[in-house]
Amino acid sequence: MQKYLNILVLLLLITACGERQRTNNAQGLEAETIHESFFSNISSLCGETFIGASTFPDDPQHTLVDTELRAHISTCEEDVVNIDLYRDGDTWHATWVVAQRGEGLHLYHDHIGDKDEEEPGEDDLSGYGGYADDHGSSTKQYFPADEATAAMLPEAATNVWMMEMDLENGIFIYYLERHDEPRFRAELTLQ
Repeated sequence: MQKYLNILVLLLLITACGERQRTNNAQGLEAETIHESFFSNISSLCGETFIGASTFPDDPQHTLVDTELRAHISTCEEDVVNIDLYRDGDTWHATWVVAQRGEGLHLYHDHIGDKDEEEPGEDDLSGYGGYADDHGSSTKQYFPADEATAAMLPEAATNVWMMEMDLENGIFIYYLERHDEPRFRAELTLQ
């Protein structure tokens, strides 16, 4: 009888440890699953174009204010989605690169600059961005600046970029804040 009781206790301990491990894995995978769901949603828009304008700031001197903005989801691969951003038709060009990397979901900015210039201008920087945190959802993600961005652009160390998709109404929002203050926001509609 003692032998069966010991086996029963051992089985209960193994089951309890397994449940604890499964719970810890579920909590750890939750953000990863949301990131994967966001990536799947943005991938589903491949080939689509969104047109709109900035809604913040209202400074007419800002490069992306008082101009038509067009975002085209141009490249969708297994782990990378490129969203090409054009200002005033196709004068100025940048690409938002959303990638699934080993470290997590990553947003990368690739500024190509004016298509009529052979070399990008002084203000055309590439490579800054960050990894999605755990505050997002399957249609909205926040990307705080990473260490590479802080090293490249110290003033952008507190940047947080946000991308949001309203799939039902065909709206795409790109938002940037710095020092917890709004810096830029654009709202674009599916064409």
